[in-house]
Amino acid sequence: MKSTESVEKKIKDYNRFILTLLIFSTYLYAGTLISIFEYQTRLHFYLYPLILIGLGTAFMLILKVKKWRQVLSE
Repeated sequence: MKSTESVEKKIKDYNRFILTLLIFSTYLYAGTLISIFEYQTRLHFYLYPLILIGLGTAFMLILKVKKWRQVLSE
């Protein structure tokens, strides 16, 4: 009983963190668009790796949450 509750809490926390990572990546992408079109600098190349890291981490966490949900449903 306690283990399922702890896994459910973990899933909720991971979902919040996934949402935070997606919002963060969206802001960084908006920053690249501003950097490209408004200021016409090359600084947007520094933001691309951060965007990829954020989205990659969110994707890995989504896969983990799916696995935990399958374990809970069994």
